[in-house]
Amino acid sequence: MGKALVSAVALAFAVVVCGLIFSLPAVACRRPHPALFVCSHPLCGTIFATDPASPYRQPNYSESSCGKDHDQLSDISGQANPIVLLGEVHDNPLHHRIEAALLRDGAAVMEQFSANQQIALNSFADLGKFAPQPETLTELKRLTDWDKSGWSQYDYDPVFKAAIDAKLPIYAGDVPRDSIMKVAKEGDGALPADERARLKLDVPLGAKLDDASLSEIEEAHCGTMPKEAFTGMAYAQRYRDASLADAVLKAADKHGSAILIAGNGHVRTDRGVPWYVHQRAPDKKVVSVMLIEVEDGKNDPEAYVPRDPDGKPAADYIIFTPRTDHGDPCEKMRAKMGK
Repeated sequence: MGKALVSAVALAFAVVVCGLIFSLPAVACRRPHPALFVCSHPLCGTIFATDPASPYRQPNYSESSCGKDHDQLSDISGQANPIVLLGEVHDNPLHHRIEAALLRDGAAVMEQFSANQQIALNSFADLGKFAPQPETLTELKRLTDWDKSGWSQYDYDPVFKAAIDAKLPIYAGDVPRDSIMKVAKEGDGALPADERARLKLDVPLGAKLDDASLSEIEEAHCGTMPKEAFTGMAYAQRYRDASLADAVLKAADKHGSAILIAGNGHVRTDRGVPWYVHQRAPDKKVVSVMLIEVEDGKNDPEAYVPRDPDGKPAADYIIFTPRTDHGDPCEKMRAKMGK
């Protein structure tokens, strides 16, 4: 395939995906996009809008079942959904290519950087202002000590390059690891009361959502410990979600719009970042998009939709992608814990 054709396919992909994400109405809709994917699964490369939509998403713009004319995308993207939350499977390299296609304007907020790296990100953003040195991928990694980060095992180069090419500011979304560990150990006592109130951590999720969060963490740990052992970890997850919401709200307020790149669990509308955004800015429109890997023999898109304890969808859109080989995570977990 020639370079011109590859570029044309990538551009068409970006237009279709961006148009659907920013302007799809609140009805179920599937539309195949150009094949950046090599996958025989019938859902591969389709976008699914859940129904009913979350209360945080901008209402319908068009009577069309697949959304507004893409030519009007630039007029409505920032106004309609100033915050786009893009969930991923961290070790799927295709997800990073999709994210790169969606970075167009506003600001990029990334879970992959923590708050103690923001000074380095600011220094990177200033390179082109105060020095002849250009903003390059190499400089970004050098300033942020990327190669020393656990995230460096995954290929985020497409995301970084897209942000640099579009001259988008990059903001750290997560909190430092030592802060996470302290909160997991001490619970809400690890944070000052005014900080808990500012982040809306003083607002309870409710018993059903708390239990759902614990069950999810228990499952992720493959039954190596009882559910009750993960209470501190569940609160730390809340702290991270609230902090990601804080970062994306600040970025959107400063730049007009922002895209958050984070794991799928963080962009859940029932108890993730959207919940905290809504607590702090009820009128702010947010759209949650999950990149989800297809499974053999699982052809009904509804079967992939994450749901809250009452059965309501916990994401606005799903983009179906091929799977990557993750190995057996439970085998790795048990080996790590000596079981």
